Amino acid sequence: MKKFSAVLLCLAVLLTAVACATASQQTHQLPEESTTPQAQEETNTNQGAYDDIITQYTALLTAKYNGEELPSPNTEYMDEREAAIAEALYNIVDSRKSAESAQDLGYGYKDFDGNGITELVLLSKYTSVSAIFTLSDEKPILLEANYGVGNSIIFAKRNRFFIRRQSIINSIEKTTFYICRVDGDTMAYDTVCGATYNQENRQILEYFQITGGNKTIIDKDTFNELTREIDQSSEIGYSEISKLLSPCIHYPLKKDVPSQDLPIADFSSYAAIRSTYQAISNCIDVFESSKWHLGEYDNLFAFPNELSFEYYMRLLYATHIGSAAGGYDELDLNGDGQDELILLNEDYRIKAIFTQKNGIPVLLDAFSYETCWLDDQGFIHVDREEYYELEYILYEFAKSGEYKLIYSILCAKNGNRYLTKDGKTERISFEKSLELYYDEYCRYSEPFDPHEQTRNVSELTFTPLTESAEAPVKAATDKTWHKNAHLEKTTGSDLAHSDTYVTFENVTDAQMDVNFKYAFTYYYPDPDRENYLLGDTVESSLKVTARAENGTFTFNQNGIKGRFEFGHSYMWLIIEESSDERFHVGYHCYSKYTPQDTVMS
Repeated sequence: MKKFSAVLLCLAVLLTAVACATASQQTHQLPEESTTPQAQEETNTNQGAYDDIITQYTALLTAKYNGEELPSPNTEYMDEREAAIAEALYNIVDSRKSAESAQDLGYGYKDFDGNGITELVLLSKYTSVSAIFTLSDEKPILLEANYGVGNSIIFAKRNRFFIRRQSIINSIEKTTFYICRVDGDTMAYDTVCGATYNQENRQILEYFQITGGNKTIIDKDTFNELTREIDQSSEIGYSEISKLLSPCIHYPLKKDVPSQDLPIADFSSYAAIRSTYQAISNCIDVFESSKWHLGEYDNLFAFPNELSFEYYMRLLYATHIGSAAGGYDELDLNGDGQDELILLNEDYRIKAIFTQKNGIPVLLDAFSYETCWLDDQGFIHVDREEYYELEYILYEFAKSGEYKLIYSILCAKNGNRYLTKDGKTERISFEKSLELYYDEYCRYSEPFDPHEQTRNVSELTFTPLTESAEAPVKAATDKTWHKNAHLEKTTGSDLAHSDTYVTFENVTDAQMDVNFKYAFTYYYPDPDRENYLLGDTVESSLKVTARAENGTFTFNQNGIKGRFEFGHSYMWLIIEESSDERFHVGYHCYSKYTPQDTVMS
């Protein structure tokens, strides 16, 4: 969505203040992203290595639920590894406040670092993590555990974890934050920092950072920078991130047996994925995120393996964000000779991309609130706009199958700009963010939006998964359709946009009269009120007659040649030739217009 400059202008005062008044730039090392998709395996061969942990865990949960005294671990004859596991399991269950809550504790499996070894995660129905285990020399080891007041482990993006630990001694409260990730048979801590607080005086005593085991005192601005990602995730919502990243939860104390009539979440072939995607789209009439967070949609399908649950969950969330009809195409995106499966809506907003590894479909990426689009150089763009933050992410999908982050530009809620590139994130200036966005990232021309540009520059086509029950022409011509475009570049105005409205009259099977209403609005700064934008609007109209030809309606009048495509939720106007500056050559997507729609998108 092309809102970057509009948001920038509206927030210019804040941005200018932030740009002038800051602390020194900092560079933070980020974990390398898993750039090669992991193939879906029929079985997870190393899950059995955790059976003894599951047995101990189940026994403790059973005792807790029955109100019995928990058997304390006898570590006398255990080695250090075994003792750490036994003590963690005991403390996790013992710390539960009520016996009934033991039913909500479970476990799941997931390969967090992509090395082929599946980790074991203990977690609750609320997806809060209690412990993380991996294998070292084919034996399970404890990486992290969470129990006690003030402590937590949360799933974070890029298969990482946020850990919070708290202690209080003589009214001095110490809180430490960790940003970490599984790295082979160790936990790598990319950021460790915290603060101490005097509860009696209600004052922060110090902020600190720990690097290489050494503690250094830092200022508040540095602390805020180090914990920015944690705060950002809190704004977005831990529950959303956690649900998308958490594995399928198995509950030891629940004896629910899945119905034999459940559809199978089958991702074994492109044809199976299309059927599964269609079934997911049809399974819920009204999607409620609160029910989704608590796992109430987890049992709508049967899952042949752990990875199928992950794919199902990501498609479920992506499918129910937006109301456009779903479809697909198969297209070779990276030029390696084999097609990818692209799931998309009729407005060409891409919802998911599957590729193949060793003949097995692999989910490359899925998109919910984000807008995924393709440029004319074959790069994949992801625009994320939520909670007053804008992030623009560029990926390369190479012939080797590597899905690599080239860079991302983040316009954070705090007014700062960040560039992530080559595994590092650094603060950049407001001017640099504009330069990157307009000169490198924004590879589409006005008046097109990103999803329109996907259709304009790629060979991607839309094939619906289901046919509409009503005739698309009749349904479409009974409505008013609307398209908004930002035009500040081509008009030379600080901020300008157009709104085009389409209505139909005298509709028959052979022809129809089409009315276009075009409104051009530009804004300029008020000299007395910085960045207060005033607008003037110029309106015009055009009427053409479209005639049925080869299954579509076409027209060639007033210097414009084009045709219409009618869908369920969107209408496409394809301009083939034009001498009218109001109608640019290319594919234009119109949405249904309602009177309460605002002029600005």
